[in-house]
Order: sequence, then C-alpha cells, then structure tokens
Amino acid sequence: MNTLYRDIVLDHHRAPRRHGALAAPSHACDGVNALCGDSLRLELRVEHGRIVDYRFRGECCAITTATASLLGERVQGLAVESIAPLQQAFAELIAGGAADPALGDLAALAELARYPARRKCALLPWAALSGALAGADRTTTEKDAS
Repeated sequence: MNTLYRDIVLDHHRAPRRHGALAAPSHACDGVNALCGDSLRLELRVEHGRIVDYRFRGECCAITTATASLLGERVQGLAVESIAPLQQAFAELIAGGAADPALGDLAALAELARYPARRKCALLPWAALSGALAGADRTTTEKDAS
C-alpha cells in the first residue's frame, strides 16, 4: 500500500487532473490552511443537482494537490447529495477505517492513517468542495484557525 500511495500522490501532484479555472463556475470556495501554507480555490459547475465540471488551483503541498486531483476525478458527474457520504467514508479511511469501494482511487490515501498531522492536508479539498456546495466563500481544516 505504501508504494501505491507514494506513486499515486506523486503522479497527481506532478500532473494534477482538473487543474485550472472554470470560465463560469456556479459554485466556488477557497480552502486555506494558513499554518501549513496550503491555499486552494475549488470551482464547480453544478447542473440539475450533478457536478458537471470541477477545477482547482492554488499553492498546496503534494498531499493536498493529489487529493484535489483525485477528488475531481471521482466526483465528476456525481449527484450533489452523494458527496457527504463519500466525504465521511474518506475521513474514516484516513483515520484508520476500512476502505469503502465507492472511494475509488482515493482509497490509496489510506496510508495517511499513519500520519495524523497530514490528514488536514487531504481533508482541505473535501472541505472546499463541501463549502462550495454550501455557498461558503472560505474554509479551513485547521482547528486553531479563527
């Protein structure tokens, strides 16, 4: 699993999928973890309750970038109501829980269970996605942020 994790993180960090900006997003949110320096903008186009396009950009560590890239690949075409259960499954996975097959390639990030301090990096794109869908302008996964 460690090799799969490393290979997937490096691949998606070096060549992120769905990286960039949308011309006309219907939803957007900035995810910022100021203490570690991650800053991410996530943009979506939602039509008829489905995510039809997803893009992200920003200055982020390899884990945040890889997660945002993998997340974009996974949520493209999904119904908005299916995002919260998927987010919960991911949070449980990186806390040491079992891999839900619905996570697809995101399950490779299970290795983060061994690195609690890095979990907030992987959760930032999810927080930005949830924030965008909820109409928030900004979010963070740092507990001490004000």
